Amino acid sequence: MPAVAVHHDQIADLFHSHRDAIVSFLIQRVKCPDTAQDLSQEAYLRLLGKDSLANTDNLTGYLFRTAERLSIDFIRSHQRTTARAQTLDDELLCPHPQPEESAILRQQCDALLQAIASLPGQCRHILLLRKIDELNYAEIATQLGISEKTVQRQLVKAMLHCHQMLSQQNI
Repeated sequence: MPAVAVHHDQIADLFHSHRDAIVSFLIQRVKCPDTAQDLSQEAYLRLLGKDSLANTDNLTGYLFRTAERLSIDFIRSHQRTTARAQTLDDELLCPHPQPEESAILRQQCDALLQAIASLPGQCRHILLLRKIDELNYAEIATQLGISEKTVQRQLVKAMLHCHQMLSQQNI
């Protein structure tokens, strides 16, 4: 069967009309809503990357099959990573921190706390909201009444400042 050209509008319409179903299907397979969203977008991008398809009668089936294969690849990759992480090392180290390691960690923590304390007020607040409270940019922007761009700029400024302070102390 000859390949038939597929238009991007056709694929976009397909994706928009089946997005929720694809995401639900993927959530059942990978058990993670964020990963399911990512995989659904990857399936869409794969379809967009095709200039032509051998059979355009069942694009919905093709979309679901692509999503299914992506989920299988993800699950296999996750299983390999988990298996590698569970492999025991030949030379097991004591799980408790050694005195020297504890002293180094204490120095690093003190230096980081000093770097954070030396930040300007809003910059420090944004860094703490992001890293400690784990808020996203939009939540921080809403809470502080500023734009997301300002949040991003202030966060970069804070991280650079901390990095420079720690570099100066050779930590």
